[in-house]
Amino acid sequence: MNQSHLKQKKRIVVTGGSSGIGLGIVKRLLSEGEIVHVFGRRSPEQWGSIAGELAEKVAYHSVDLADMPRARAALSQAVDELGGVDVLINSAGIMKFENGHEATEEGVRSQIAVNLEAPIHLSAVAIKSMLLQETGGHILNIASVAGLKATPKLAVYGATKAALIQYTRSLAAEYASRRIRANVICPGAIPTGLASRITFAFIQKAIPLGQLQKEDEVASLASWLISDEARNVTGSVYSLDGGMSL
Repeated sequence: MNQSHLKQKKRIVVTGGSSGIGLGIVKRLLSEGEIVHVFGRRSPEQWGSIAGELAEKVAYHSVDLADMPRARAALSQAVDELGGVDVLINSAGIMKFENGHEATEEGVRSQIAVNLEAPIHLSAVAIKSMLLQETGGHILNIASVAGLKATPKLAVYGATKAALIQYTRSLAAEYASRRIRANVICPGAIPTGLASRITFAFIQKAIPLGQLQKEDEVASLASWLISDEARNVTGSVYSLDGGMSL
């Protein structure tokens, strides 16, 4: 019998799954037959036009992750509908290019809320469910190369991602005995619409390997990390950046 038919489907929630890296991860997971719930800022109608046929294969939740009570409630609902959760992938993010002395209260708060507070609160909800499972679970956070190295005009964004890395490693240490893993992927520059083409062209010149990252490359690594092949990997930080963080 083909071993792929024996694979246990994972119950997965992906935030930021309606665009960019998150959408790439969702597509990869669906191609592998996983059960996926998607959190995104877009309306259900917009999601339907973006996802096309994929829309029928996932449960979509239109959620503003800066609204913590609503975000937590949405994840609790997803966990109830799934009957538990095996993997939470925090992919949603906000990046604002600005000089340090020009940081605005709104810009700082929005980046902290979505990039750091949301993963913390959602992970807490997911872990409570995972603790009830003998199989444990996995928290996978998408950070950034900006969380590993000093990056001009991205001081606040980089600070949120650096904090997310430390938070993830601490989760890994705290819950390893309960078979709950936690890992981080730090992608380099990916032309996802968070910055202009001119900005990305400038960034590409500074990449040692000379290539921008692709969303499907991040999705491939994410797929492996949440698989049973990586069952002994936790607290790890994976740089997927063409050498930018060296």
